[in-house]
Amino acid sequence: MDRLRAYPDDRFGPARHMFALACLDGMGPDVARVATDGDRWALCIVHPGATIVPTGDPEVMAVAGPPTRRWRLLIGDVAASLPLLADGACPPDTRVHHQRFMLVDRDLVPPEADLPDPGLRRAVPADADAVTRLAVQLHTDDEFGDRVSRAGRRGYRRRVVSSIEGGLTWVCGPVGAPVAKLDRSVSSTRWGVQLAGIVVEPEARSRGIGRALVAAAVRTALERSGDLPVSLHVRAANTGAIRAYSAAGFVDTEEWRLAVRP
Repeated sequence: MDRLRAYPDDRFGPARHMFALACLDGMGPDVARVATDGDRWALCIVHPGATIVPTGDPEVMAVAGPPTRRWRLLIGDVAASLPLLADGACPPDTRVHHQRFMLVDRDLVPPEADLPDPGLRRAVPADADAVTRLAVQLHTDDEFGDRVSRAGRRGYRRRVVSSIEGGLTWVCGPVGAPVAKLDRSVSSTRWGVQLAGIVVEPEARSRGIGRALVAAAVRTALERSGDLPVSLHVRAANTGAIRAYSAAGFVDTEEWRLAVRP
């Protein structure tokens, strides 16, 4: 954990690897696969949801290969991800997206007077159906794959219900009919907050709701996390979202990769 926290440096490491560090804190060392040739090392978190998060030396990662053949989602920095996405390392129909990793600059977060809270609240069980529809909409928006099947929708709903029960999903709009949502993929008093799954109902777009929702979520996170970082990653081609996140106080820091296997 100390190596991970300090990679590539003490300043950036904890923010860059907050998901991996939070997984190690919450689930223990069994979720990590580590390879080393002495001084150099590579690590891959294998999350129970079939998500892998690689980091570390790319040459060591290339030799070690994927930690599991059953991963469905990969998210990580470019150097560590590319060896796992090279020809022959994953199915040819794997969808690979260029991502941007963004961090909040506290000095750039707009005060509520400038960008009012749109009514951010924690989601409740009555929101589950609407939040599931939003999650499926995001699947389409972010080009995660083909049209979601009935079984896929049931899977989305199970994950939505679990996230709501864990207090990790936030929405705005009436109970039972929210028009926008976001999740916390990390909510750690030790490492910080990572926002994910941000989506606005298509009919409610172009009104500034997404920008205001994210700004309110950032202010809430900063109030409770002290000096800890707040991060997210976004598809590089989604320039509208990047502008909205920048307006909410985020700064683009580096390129990442997100890959989805069929």
